[in-house]
Amino acid sequence: MSIHSYLLSGSNFKKAQQLTLDARQEKGEKAEQLFHQALTRFAAVSESYSQYADALYYWGFALFHQAQTKSPNEKIKIFEAAISKFSSCQSISPNHLGAAVDGGVALLGLAKSKKVNLEDELYLKAKDSFELAETIQSGSASYNLACMYAIQNKGDACLKALNNAREYGLVPSEENIINDDDLQNIKNLPWFAEYIKSLTIVEEEIQEVDIDESLENKDS
Repeated sequence: MSIHSYLLSGSNFKKAQQLTLDARQEKGEKAEQLFHQALTRFAAVSESYSQYADALYYWGFALFHQAQTKSPNEKIKIFEAAISKFSSCQSISPNHLGAAVDGGVALLGLAKSKKVNLEDELYLKAKDSFELAETIQSGSASYNLACMYAIQNKGDACLKALNNAREYGLVPSEENIINDDDLQNIKNLPWFAEYIKSLTIVEEEIQEVDIDESLENKDS
């Protein structure tokens, strides 16, 4: 691979990443234009580029977020394309954490878009992907597993996964959890309010520690 080709691949990769971030901040036609530009750049990245696994991951990442802007029917093909990129990334880098987590999220998105049965293979594949992520980094996909279990009306499994996410400090904010549609099925269960309350207590304790440390630094 020539130096020129290598640098061009690197330039396309970085530009595609930035275009994806920009697209996520926009809506409608502007977002679609930026996603299209990003995907074109990802396609131009050479297979021999040294970060090709990451290029595949971010390509899938861009497709996944593009799918969020589409109608239910349009989402299906884009989710499938994203899943294909995440899978290709993992074939090169089996322990790629991003591909494992986001690949599972894309599988969940595809399952919901297709409105498949809750025991469908797509849910099983999503679970496998999240569990792989957990072997790569504990807690990294616990919240995602909780969402999947909630969709499947598995309250006990959902609570266990939420507790695991909290243990590793990888749980979203209280507001995001309350507003998460994926958790809709379990929000009326007796333990949900207690779980949210526990997050508030932990947050208050963290704030108290930060204040104490700040005062100590001033005194020193």
